[in-house]
Amino acid sequence: MTSWLWTLVNWCSTTALIVFVRDSKFGMPAVQSIHLVGITVLLASVLVLALRLAGLAMTDWPLPWLERQLKPWAVGALTLVVLSGTLIFVGTPAKYLASNPFRVKMALLGLAVLFHVAVVRRFLVMEPDARPRRHLVVAAVSLSVWFLVGWAGRAIAFVP
Repeated sequence: MTSWLWTLVNWCSTTALIVFVRDSKFGMPAVQSIHLVGITVLLASVLVLALRLAGLAMTDWPLPWLERQLKPWAVGALTLVVLSGTLIFVGTPAKYLASNPFRVKMALLGLAVLFHVAVVRRFLVMEPDARPRRHLVVAAVSLSVWFLVGWAGRAIAFVP
């Protein structure tokens, strides 16, 4: 991490709000609970979309329509996850920067967002009947990467 960025993160970790959240009895558990709710909503929307993309569920609903219905939930949940995750990170940045699972989680998160924007969105405008095997592969890869983000996040507590 560059020195100016490290200086900024250290300064943020000593602000009154972060110190209160980190050191109070219920601050960090509350932020972590919000983080988990966001992850749950995000993964639920990804799962529903992937099942439809793969042609395994909700086949009576047009794929573009379903994507429009789920997009606000997914974007809102991702925003909640990133904001709460930033609060968690800034509370003890040295702990997270030294954590291999944290680095894996961040890399996978970037990969999951990039894959969704670059690949999944292209398939959402096509009906799965056009190329069913390709849709199934895209849905499986999308689900795998998103769930790996969650599993890597869970490993932060247990793996150095």
